[in-house]
Amino acid sequence: MTSDTVAGASRGLLRRGGGAWWVDHLVLAGIVVLTAVVTWMRVPGDHRDRVWAEDANIFLAQALDQGGWSVLFEGYAGYQHFVPRLVLALLLPVLDLPYYAVLVFAICSVLTGLTAGAVYWLSREIVPWAPARVALALSTAFIPLATQETIGNLADIHTYAMWLAPWILLYRPRTWTSSVLWAVVAWLVVATEIQAVFFLPLILFRLRSKKSWPVFGAFLAGSALQVATAVTVERATSNGPLSIPSTVMGWMINSVMPLVTADPDTIRAWVLESGVLAAVLILVPIVVAAVFVLVRGNGSQRIITVALLLGSAAIYTGSAWANSSVWFMYAEEGLENIGTLVVNIRYGVASGLMLVAVLPIAASVMRERWPRARAARWGAWVVCAVTIGALMNGSTMTMSIRDWVDRWSPAARAAAVVCADPAAPDTVTLPVAPDRSIDLSCEDVLAHSR
Repeated sequence: MTSDTVAGASRGLLRRGGGAWWVDHLVLAGIVVLTAVVTWMRVPGDHRDRVWAEDANIFLAQALDQGGWSVLFEGYAGYQHFVPRLVLALLLPVLDLPYYAVLVFAICSVLTGLTAGAVYWLSREIVPWAPARVALALSTAFIPLATQETIGNLADIHTYAMWLAPWILLYRPRTWTSSVLWAVVAWLVVATEIQAVFFLPLILFRLRSKKSWPVFGAFLAGSALQVATAVTVERATSNGPLSIPSTVMGWMINSVMPLVTADPDTIRAWVLESGVLAAVLILVPIVVAAVFVLVRGNGSQRIITVALLLGSAAIYTGSAWANSSVWFMYAEEGLENIGTLVVNIRYGVASGLMLVAVLPIAASVMRERWPRARAARWGAWVVCAVTIGALMNGSTMTMSIRDWVDRWSPAARAAAVVCADPAAPDTVTLPVAPDRSIDLSCEDVLAHSR
């Protein structure tokens, strides 16, 4: 028996599922665990002991005040935050307040790992070459800008919901059971991130897949809820739309440049020295990869590539316009004043992930088109390796801004001691990152301190 015969038989066995099931699920589990661990390790240990913004001032405060299940569909800042609300509703009955910060960071690390695993699984049809899918999924773990403030908190978990949205809408479930399960995920995604609604048109490309209909139904229901919330819940944090030049410059500075470094000082130096030239250079291989997919890829690969590119622009634009201020007016203020303008805003995380995704897709197309060509095989491996290598390197040149306040657990334990005194005040104040605080009643503190 020749080596070609053995190789052919092995490929056939894998296609029929003889060994592929175990390999695929082992890789899936590895991606989930690795991403969760990497996310947990990306900040210094004591930074995990800081509660972030809305995790205290909105989600915890309202759950304590009204009950976690009572505020499950409570709108905030113009949209729904279903996953954070659900986590608090489940967590509150067993919450030991001093461990709240670390526990939330751990939960969010696991959710980030599950997101990476979901991307690996959902992209099987569009990105059939497994190494490219691994690179695609692991970009979730290593996207550099996430370290600054996005990872480890419920307030920003919607970033990963946004990243998951296009993949779940273009996935074709193989069984009705998986369809229902993915419908639940689709609901969690869009009921947590209002901008996921941008991807609704992708439904049109999978209407013939009847097993996708439960997913579409859940996505549409969540979208309707988000739109209704946007109409009825006031959001007063924007000064209106930004100019197109400022929007484009902001996208380059906050989505493109942080793909290779999230060090704000480095990015400011680049902008002062050469404007957005660094962003243009970073975009070159992404544009080349996108053109390659549009020319050589199949229909689904072309659709996802266009959706990701438009999505990247839409996510940054929607976020910046919804929170616009003078800090985002790069064209009007001038890039020479970059020191007073926003650099590395969190809006660039999901936007950047969608740009990076084009590279592994192109690598998979390369392997499909020329499976026997040595140059294509090596080229595909190089694209994946360089993509993940660049992200990993960039993630070492970043910062966490959680240390602007004191640690949560010592403050919570001290608050419990104060509240146990017969002459205790009605409320105590605990520190909240990045530069906030929260007043909790002594009744709540004692009820949730073991």
